[in-house]
Formats: sequence, structure tokens, C-alpha cells
Amino acid sequence: MVFNTFIKCQVCGSITRVRLQVGWQEEHPIEVACGKCGTSLSGSVKIGQEHPGLNFSFDNADDVQDEDADYIVECSGEFPTVKQGKTAELDGLVITPFIRYMNCMRTDDSYEEFGQDVSRLNATAQKWKSYKRILTLAQNNSEYLTQEIQKEFSGQFFQCRDESETLRAVHMIEVHGLYSSLRKDILNDLSFSAGVMKMDSAQMKSLIDFLNSHDGFHLEELQELIYKVYDEFMAVYQRLIPALALQYCIDNSFDFEHEGSTTSNFDSVKQFYMDVYESLGNLMIIPVALNNIKYRSDINAMNPIEKNVNSLEDYIKLTKASRYHFCLDSEVYTGFLKILVNAKLRNAIGHNDVEYNSVDQLITYIPNPKDRTKKKTEYLLQFENESMHMFQGILGISEYLYRLRELALMYDGKIPLMVQERANWPKKIERNEPCPCGSGKKYKFCHGKP
Repeated sequence: MVFNTFIKCQVCGSITRVRLQVGWQEEHPIEVACGKCGTSLSGSVKIGQEHPGLNFSFDNADDVQDEDADYIVECSGEFPTVKQGKTAELDGLVITPFIRYMNCMRTDDSYEEFGQDVSRLNATAQKWKSYKRILTLAQNNSEYLTQEIQKEFSGQFFQCRDESETLRAVHMIEVHGLYSSLRKDILNDLSFSAGVMKMDSAQMKSLIDFLNSHDGFHLEELQELIYKVYDEFMAVYQRLIPALALQYCIDNSFDFEHEGSTTSNFDSVKQFYMDVYESLGNLMIIPVALNNIKYRSDINAMNPIEKNVNSLEDYIKLTKASRYHFCLDSEVYTGFLKILVNAKLRNAIGHNDVEYNSVDQLITYIPNPKDRTKKKTEYLLQFENESMHMFQGILGISEYLYRLRELALMYDGKIPLMVQERANWPKKIERNEPCPCGSGKKYKFCHGKP
């Protein structure tokens, strides 16, 4: 369903026809600009799902009755949209964002999967205050942590009888709240992350000791960094949903020049982009070290990419941009992250060498401050797509970090109670028997899963 409303710019008086694709988001931001004077006409829309109705609000614009519009802008809370243009150019626009993107989904199930994943994100957003409270209590090692975990979760897996069970319970926030919607591949093949636990024990202990001996890289500090990024993501995720939609589409089925986003602008996601870039640059030491162990049998055996980088000590002295050079698709622990990164754009933002055209949604930047005559461009939707991939890369590293924290407990002699209890389980358990862990599930659906 498409709904049309008309707004009048308070600066120049131009009329814009807002052509809204009514989707399944109950509310979402709208970021558009006046096509004539460039004034921001940002706002939001609330969509009545149970009781039909729309409630718009816009800054710097007034609602007007149906009038001859100077400009048309297509809006959607779920999909990329055709960028705004003059009425004479877009008056014949009849295909909705929904129809366009249904025709370029990867599989017959991709649209349904996309909707389910966004619904999971919305559910996480509704619970985020409770989740954030648990994460904060975990960071502070609070005596109230178990109490709050059991308010949110129930069952045998959340008893929190020891540090291992508590760690796992807190980790479930990531599993349920973020992995299930943004990194299902982590959950679909648990053997991949579990394989971290089976790597050379001496090398893994050396890695943990190395991290815990360097300020800013302690396991707890890296975890805190990740939690901070999670909080930032939840504040902006609705703005990034059209960019997320691209991941469910056939490659190259979208046109960055003519299609963009009306849920965000450069300023509304810029800080998140910068923070996720910086955070990921610190976290990269984990997958790089894991690659060193897997392919070269030593945490300090670096891939010869950068001169004079012969150890992890050398690696952490690099700039963030240079650290990303070690994010190789050819080595599994970095390849799994599927990162898209533009270090030159990040550097340009840091030096304020960036201009943004809100109508064309074009970012123009100076990649090399020593040569200001050369400029490059990137569209907003590309920028947001990079942001999403970097954030999803952090989710992958968070799973690695969880496994390292499990190992750290074991190296401290804290064997999980579950492991101790399993030693007393019957040697043979029939698949349809109750699981000895006490979950109430059949063994084949619990600890007997292949």
C-alpha cells in the first residue's frame, strides 16, 4: 500500500510529495531534504497496524493539502528507494520499493527471512533496556547479575551456578538478540566457533596472556568495547534497515546512483560508522592471532603483509587502517567476518574532509590530505552497507572472544560444573531418553545434537 502526503518547505515554499510505501514497521524515521534549497525535512511516521492510520511529523515543513508538487520523494522503512527528483521526472513512478525488491531477492524465501530478521531486531530493541542492564551488571561483576538474568531467562541453562554458566547466560543476549538476526551463520555451524576451543592449548594460553598484559586489549576491555558498540547500534538500527535489505538481494541488483535511503542521512549514521570502524580495528587482533595459530602454528607468526610486522606486538603498534590489511578472505578467521571497509573515507571524516549532498545522497571526500586536488565519492547507501558489514564483523569476533573467555576460566582451573557433571552421565544414552542435564528435553534435542 502506498500513501501520499504533501509538505511545504518553511524556507523556500517548495512542495514535496512524500510517497510512502506502508510496510510492516510500526514506526520509522524519515530523512529527506528540500529539492530546491536543501533544507533538512527530517521526521518520522507511525503506522497503525491494528487500527489503520498514519501519523507524520516533519521538521522545517508544514502539511498541506493535495497540491501541485515541485518534487517527489519515495519513502520506505524497509527498502532502498528511488531518490527524489522533480515531479516531471518521477510522476510516472508506479512500481513500489516492495515490488522492486521482491523481484531481486536471492531466493523465494529471502523476503520472509528479511522480515523475520527485522522483527527479531525490533524485539531486541524492545528488550534492550533489560539486556543493557544485564551487560552492565556483568561488566561490574555485580551481585545482582544472576537475579537480573533469571528475570529475563529461565531454564536449566541459566542457573548461573558458576562463572562458566554465568558467562554463557550473558552470552545468550548476543545469541538471541543479535546473532539470530544478523549472523545466523554463527549459529548454523557451531563447530566453527567451537573449533577455537580445540586449537593448540599452549598457543591459546599465550594469546590470552598477551591480550591481558596489554592495556586496552584485556579480554574484559575488549568485551566492554563490544557492548558499547551494541548500544550504539540499537540506537541507530532502524536507519540502517534499508542497507540491511541489500544482503538479501542478488548481487548488483541495486543502483546506488539512483536508489538510496529515506531512513537516514550522513550525519545520523556518521558517528556509528566511525565508532564501529575504530572498535573493529582494535578487535581485529583476535582473528589475526587465530589465523597465525591455524596457518603458522604461532600467535606471533604474522602473514608477511606489512614490513617490520613480525609479531602481535608489532601489529598493535600499527594504525587502524594498516591493521585492516591483515583482514584476509583467504584466511578463515578473518574471512568469516565478511568485512567491507573504506579506510580512506574514515580518515577523511576524521580530518573533516567530507562534503555531503543530501538530495543526491552523495558523499565527496579527499582520500589523501597531502593532495587535496583529488576527490572520491561514495553514496550514502554504500556507506551504510559498509557500516552494517563492519558491525556484523564485530559479532563474529564477539563469538571468538566468548570462546577465549571460556578458555581463560579453564586455564584458571575453573572447570565448568556441566563438564564435571557430564563425567557422571551414563556411557550410552538413547536418543529419545530425557537428557541427563535436566533440561526436560529429549537427549537428541539437547546435548545429543550432532
